[in-house]
This record gives sequence, structure tokens and C-alpha cells, in this order.
Amino acid sequence: MTKPCRILALTAIEAPFRSTLIRTQLYEPLCRVRQLRPGTEVCSLALVPWTFFFGRRRPWRTLAANVRRLRRLRDELDRSGIALRVRPLPFPLLPCHFNLNRTQRLLFTAGALPALLSYLLVRSRYDLVMARSYPAALLARLARRVAGVPYLFDLRGMYPEEGVNAGAFGAGSRDYHDWKRIERRLIGDAERCVVVSPPFAAHVRSIVPGARVDVIPCCVDPAAFRYDEAARVRAKAARGLAGRFVLLHLGSFGAPGDRGLAGKYLLRFKRAEPSAMLVVASGTPAFGPAIDRALRGEGLGPDDYRIVHPVDGGVAELLALGDAGLVLERRTASTKVCLSVKLGEYLASGLPVICTPHVEGAAGLVERYDAGLVVDPDGDEPIGKESMFIKRLPQLRQNGFRLVDEVLAIDRCAAQWSETITAALARRKERQCSPKC
Repeated sequence: MTKPCRILALTAIEAPFRSTLIRTQLYEPLCRVRQLRPGTEVCSLALVPWTFFFGRRRPWRTLAANVRRLRRLRDELDRSGIALRVRPLPFPLLPCHFNLNRTQRLLFTAGALPALLSYLLVRSRYDLVMARSYPAALLARLARRVAGVPYLFDLRGMYPEEGVNAGAFGAGSRDYHDWKRIERRLIGDAERCVVVSPPFAAHVRSIVPGARVDVIPCCVDPAAFRYDEAARVRAKAARGLAGRFVLLHLGSFGAPGDRGLAGKYLLRFKRAEPSAMLVVASGTPAFGPAIDRALRGEGLGPDDYRIVHPVDGGVAELLALGDAGLVLERRTASTKVCLSVKLGEYLASGLPVICTPHVEGAAGLVERYDAGLVVDPDGDEPIGKESMFIKRLPQLRQNGFRLVDEVLAIDRCAAQWSETITAALARRKERQCSPKC
């Protein structure tokens, strides 16, 4: 039987009231963790820059909408036994500043650390801080030195390398090397580290040999994503896509250069299936023109693709359009560790996955379960791979369901989170007892 404990789930420079990712990859697993660990109390502290509540075009209307979203989210979490507390930060000012340079990091820390310490020292006594991503772990490590509360580091991605990809700083810059130095300390001082794929775990251990690392993939709730062939036919007909084989790209691209890669691959796939077309579902309308230019630059015409921007609840409808899901990324410093949320959403919705070998976390699972196709659009591979993929769609779909059930389902991931929390608390107890024993 697990011992009751108090956990503080910490997020920083992310807005939970407008982030499906935080809801599905943090809050929903924690709700199930509470069921697995009776007596466990969970509070979520979200440190959100005040500007994130507003929009550029209609700031006051956006503020009102975000306040309503926050209230609904609070109510939902309260019913699940999780308390959500949001504290505004003075810095950074824009979401694009999530990857902090040195000056931004100092300003962020100065504004955010007092808010965290007030919870750890004044409001309640916590047994463990679950820090999501590097900015939150930076605060948790500093707070640990003052309040003595250990932290669990949920890395999510390779933050220093992603900062380079985002253009926040250069690969050989002082900012990059500062973050690599901080990264070693964050990993080394954490009770446990959590990553999404085995290649990511190997990467973490190459930074800090002997690091305590657990692999918990991005999860999916199978009950929220279902395969329905009749609904697929209706969805295609409603959008004028009857008879088309739809390659679906859901969400953001790994890097700006990957936008054209989807178009390049479509031209390859059309050699095996002439009716094929590409649907890009981007949650950021501002990226639409750049995606359009990239696809046209690869030689695609107006009938070859569509770019849509789903609103709340629209993702399931778009998944119903697809015949296959794309995870196409070129090789970068951070690509090999990736295992994105959309992998589980594709597979649970009955879409076999087409991914590049550079996305090693996803590619390894797709190959092991025979749940799709691993191919490099920049390579010179035989087109027969696509022809066989189309012929084997029903079997690949069933294999994908098995992959979800055995690896990516939220209940399995929640059980892994519970085990990781237990291990982190046990190590803390060992350290507290060792001087006395």
C-alpha cells in the first residue's frame, strides 16, 4: 500500500487553460495516479506570464475567453481532486520566448522563484515537485536548496537543442553552453528524470552517466479517439474529399524546414496512389502562409493539399478524414529523441503512421509493432514500400491498436508515473535516513 503524499505539479511559461498538451499529458495522467495512490494530494502551480492571457488583435475579448477557460479547467480538476493555482509572471512577454537566453533566464527566475517558494515554505509542505520542462526544473532545483523539497524532472524535449532550432540562440553561443551546463545539474540533482523514448533515455545518460531515468511515452486516451469507417466516409464527403486518399499531418512541424518535407513526400506517395492528397492541421493560423509557401515550393498544386486550423473539438473530426498519419522530420540534434503526442492519436484513430527514420523514438515503435511505414523522403527508396503499405492497411491498423493498448494507453502511462513517483519518494527517504543509519 502506498503512503499518502503531497505533490506539487509545476509548469512554467505555459498556459494550461489553452493547452491541450498539458491537459492530456499532465493533468489526465495525474488524475489516474491519484486513483492508483489513495491519499495522494496533488496541487498544480502554473506560472504563466500575464501577457499570455491576452491576444494581439482583440486583447480584452481574448482575456475574457481565457478566464472562462481557466474557470472550466479549475472546476474539472477540482472534481478530480486536483487543485489548480495560477500565478501571473512579469516575464517573459511572448510565447516565442519559451526558449530563454541568459538575460531572459535571469529575469524569468527573478519573477518566478518567489512564487514557487511561497508555496513550498508558507502555504503547504510538499513531498515532491514534478517539474515539467527545463524552466520549471530550473526553479525547482533552486527552490530545493532553500526549501529542501526534492524534484522530479520531466524533460519533455531537448531544451538547449530546441532553442537552437527555434532561433533563440546559436549552437556555439554562450546561451547554448549555459543551458548545457544547467542541464547537467538539473539531471544530476533530480530524484528521477522522465523522458518519452529509449533514445532520449540514452541521451540523458550520456550527459550524466548513472542518471536515474524512466521512459514514459506521450500517452493517449483510447476512449477519446476511435476508428469508425462510416464516419470517415461521411467526413470526407462533407469536405469534398470523397475518393481521395488523405495523408494527415496533425499539429506543429519539428522545424520550419520540415514544412516542405510533407509536400515532397506527397509527390512520392502519389506515384503509388494517384488520388492521394495532403491535409495539414495546424493549430496556429499565423503559420498558415509559411506552410502554404513551403508546399507550393515543392511543386504542389491547389488540388494537392489543404491547410486547416482546428478549433476546440476539431481534432477528432480531422482525424476522421485521414487514411494515414505523418510524422516526417529531417535529422536535427533533437529529432532522434522525439515521440510526439500525435503518434498515439493517429494510431488510436485507426491511422497507420508514416515516419522518417530520424524520429527514432516513434520509428522504433512503428517498426516493432508493424504499425506503419518508416521511410526517408530525401532518400532513394523503392516506391514498392508505399504500394505494400496501401495493401496492408487493415493489418497495419490493427497492429496500431495493439501498440496503443500495450504501450501508449493513458492507464499504462499513469501506472508508470505512479511507479516513478514511488521511486522518487523512496530515494528521498533513503537520503534522509542515511546520516542516522
